[in-house]
Amino acid sequence: MRVLIAHSFYRQPGGEDRYVDQQAQLLRTRHDCEVLARHNRDLPAGAATARRMAYSSGERDKVLEVIDGFRPDVIHLHNAYPALGPAVHLAAARRKVPLVMTVHNFRLRCPNGYMFTEGAPCRRCERGAYINAVKHRCFPERPQSISYATDLWIHRFMLRLDRHVDLYLTPSRFMHDRMLEWGFRQEAVRVLRNFTDFEPAQPTAGTYGMSVGRLSDEKGLDILVRALAEAGDPPFMIVGDGPARSELEALASRLSLKRLEFLGRVQMERVLSLLREARFIAMPSVWDENAPLAALEAMALGRPLLVSDRGGLPELVQNGEGVTCRASDITGTASGIRRLMDDDELCRSCGARAGARAAREFTPGVHLEGLENAYQLALAGS
Repeated sequence: MRVLIAHSFYRQPGGEDRYVDQQAQLLRTRHDCEVLARHNRDLPAGAATARRMAYSSGERDKVLEVIDGFRPDVIHLHNAYPALGPAVHLAAARRKVPLVMTVHNFRLRCPNGYMFTEGAPCRRCERGAYINAVKHRCFPERPQSISYATDLWIHRFMLRLDRHVDLYLTPSRFMHDRMLEWGFRQEAVRVLRNFTDFEPAQPTAGTYGMSVGRLSDEKGLDILVRALAEAGDPPFMIVGDGPARSELEALASRLSLKRLEFLGRVQMERVLSLLREARFIAMPSVWDENAPLAALEAMALGRPLLVSDRGGLPELVQNGEGVTCRASDITGTASGIRRLMDDDELCRSCGARAGARAAREFTPGVHLEGLENAYQLALAGS
């Protein structure tokens, strides 16, 4: 099979970008695969990029050239914004190539993609009232809010891009169910978990807690820092960078946390080394997190999870692979931290279940079979 992956790589690389690279490598073990890549860091800020995101015949024609040259059986789209905009949808429809799309976030119905604003989950724009993105300052700059709100309205109600996708893949049951709430047809949405190719690790109880990812408000890291203080300042490492870092460091200083380390952004090899020695991985998100790749990687390495009850996170610990706490609950999060820090057997048993589940459900082989089945469905349906 010939598969064309299309993706706009983010300015700050994250799990979605890593997944796209890994997916391409996986497909190439059995199929012909090319990646149509755009890099958002190369785009200038301002009106030109906003127009390109709304509609660009030039970008559409470039995608058509790639399709005509590679002649894919199926196209798999990930992030379209802002570099690709509607170009892949429209080019695939013109050439009658089946289009599969993985839904990594809420961008289908939310301009900022998080359904989180003003410090809380938000569903104001679901029905199409995208003016709320401007009213509630869902982006740092007002012009950016206006452009995303306008462009998503154009894509949804004028270009009707949803109808050009033959099959949607969601990495969590939560996202699958949310899309059905939005009115997508059940037969057009399937759950396909992400995967990791890490070698399983022995489920031993490490010495420190750890968090990995972007440091931003929706991740709930301020709750985590306060919970660490309430839990007695256990050893903990926060890996990653982002707009909330300085505030989090200041908060940790005010709370006199001596054993909390902010490591910033580090190389993936270093992240894996730290994960292997960690006692547990905390993901206290206060938004509806979909299915973070870092969680699957931690599970594959036999690390138990401490997650909030938002979005798809509880699905990852439903069989005892970790501990759940209520989102934004400092005391509940502190209780979970203490349980995992004090109980070696709990850490080992949760880690063993996490590793076993990853070996069953999150392997490259399982994922490749899921992709192949999805592509066959898209081909049959088109």
